[in-house]
Amino acid sequence: MGRAARFTREDLLLAAAAEAAMGRPVTIQALAAASGATIGSIYHRFDSREEILGEAWLLAVRSFQSAFVPAVDAAANAEQGVEAALTVPRWSRENPDLASLLTLRRQEDFLDARTPAHLRREAAAINKFAMKVVGAFAARSGRSDLQCRIALIAMPYGAVRLFLPKQKPPAEIDTMIAAAYRAVMEASPAASGNS
Repeated sequence: MGRAARFTREDLLLAAAAEAAMGRPVTIQALAAASGATIGSIYHRFDSREEILGEAWLLAVRSFQSAFVPAVDAAANAEQGVEAALTVPRWSRENPDLASLLTLRRQEDFLDARTPAHLRREAAAINKFAMKVVGAFAARSGRSDLQCRIALIAMPYGAVRLFLPKQKPPAEIDTMIAAAYRAVMEASPAASGNS
């Protein structure tokens, strides 16, 4: 009977996310040092560094969207959308390394032409799906896609970025994010640029 594995794929991906979140290069050697896994055990689970980077990015995106998408889908109107905007700081407090990865790095840092094709396809599909969900909310709420992207994503992410990766975003920013969400959703797009 074989020994139980000390490290799962997810353990290694979380270690890679933590390294990347701190701005450190994610090499196989660095991942081995950070996780305590051997280089051989890492290569037993992953074919390449590019696969690890792509999987780490997608782990973060999937985790975030598992909270964000249902909250957006549940919002029947603009006022209810505030709960979706608040998933950003709440999820970030629960998942600071993954949140740091998404707020401080770009997808292009993790997925490029060397990334396995199936991971690039999943990333494209997951991004398209999120924009479709936000677009459906824009239609329900009677707001533009741009207003909804700024109110639901850009402003909340900007707020949590002030704190990550050094500290978890404090709960007091939730009230400010909610106020910013409402201000954007109440703004008249036609009025912008005329000052």
